[in-house]
Amino acid sequence: MTAIATLTMSPAVDLFASTEQFYYDSKTRCEILHRVPGGGGINVARNLRRLGLDVLAVFPAGGHHGDLLEQLLADDGLPFTRVGIENETTQNIALREASSGKSVHLVFPGAVLQAGEWRACLDAIDAINPAPRMLVISGSLPAPIPATFFADVIHACHQRSIRVVLDTSGAALRHALEAGVYFVKLNREDFTALGYAGPDTPHDRLIAMKKMVDDGWAEHLVLTLGPHGALLASRSGELMHITPPPVTVVSHAGAGDSFVSVMTCKLYQGTSVAEAFAYGVAAAAAAISTPGNQLEDFDWLAQVYAGVIRRI
Repeated sequence: MTAIATLTMSPAVDLFASTEQFYYDSKTRCEILHRVPGGGGINVARNLRRLGLDVLAVFPAGGHHGDLLEQLLADDGLPFTRVGIENETTQNIALREASSGKSVHLVFPGAVLQAGEWRACLDAIDAINPAPRMLVISGSLPAPIPATFFADVIHACHQRSIRVVLDTSGAALRHALEAGVYFVKLNREDFTALGYAGPDTPHDRLIAMKKMVDDGWAEHLVLTLGPHGALLASRSGELMHITPPPVTVVSHAGAGDSFVSVMTCKLYQGTSVAEAFAYGVAAAAAAISTPGNQLEDFDWLAQVYAGVIRRI
């Protein structure tokens, strides 16, 4: 039985590499460290499985990188449903400069899907039986899929009493929120795109977030603020600002997905929304202070969680 399913419409193979020094006018010779499955929902699914939950990842994939992604997931032991597509799946690149400790994360557009292919992804979610308790929609929506696609998925989930967790951006975000979700994670760019033009203070942002919650967009709405932590507005009344302890930044890859993974896991397990939110903030900080795009050191996560500061 699947407890939580994830939907990733822009999956990828993530290539991690290193170089001693970047050169901008000649060759930069790199060492390949590893290739791992990538894409928002896939990252979340892998974390959730590592956290002990039964999870199924649904995604479209095609070409050489699609086959490689499938093999990597099979090697990882993650249950998945691959929807075959004609075009080549994306490969993203995370490159670290050893001499400075700086990293660049090159993220490319998702593969273009034909109408029959993206409709098959919706059918794959409908085919999960029995229905999962939660569906995590994470990652961007590639062109030319209609911006209403995620909203269509959410409406179908409502009919089966599936709670939806959302982490996306662009035109699809507003349509999805207007359909109403259980938990959504926004960043500052998303928040501005949704119409916020007020002061950059936690108090003013929380007032605007509470209105979004009261309007039915989400039961729990999170706004991440990078090193300044995150804000939470919940239909159950919580208004919170939590900041993580200082950590050494190693890689930003997968930080947002780690936040979603751990907060989703805690909510699924019945933890209070305040504690689930605090764990999400800690998970993002733990993720950026370790290499790769996954949470693997749960002792470190517990240490970071112990250091979070609840400001509101």
